[in-house]
Amino acid sequence: MKLSAQARRFLRLPLLVITLGAVIGAGTWIWNVASCCEGGANIGAGALFAIGLAMLAGGFLGALLIVLVGLQRRK
Repeated sequence: MKLSAQARRFLRLPLLVITLGAVIGAGTWIWNVASCCEGGANIGAGALFAIGLAMLAGGFLGALLIVLVGLQRRK
């Protein structure tokens, strides 16, 4: 099955969201571990870590949805 350029671009979105979520999550986890001061930095790192995990989960769910729709169309 040949896909258009727009379809290929759409299929890349979950991968980009997963990658960005992983980078944000890992970076903020390192920031939280490496922070020398109590309070403010850890609160900000925790919030960004939660955003990174949400992006990671959303990307995986988006990719799963695309796979399941593709499997249904083949039947």
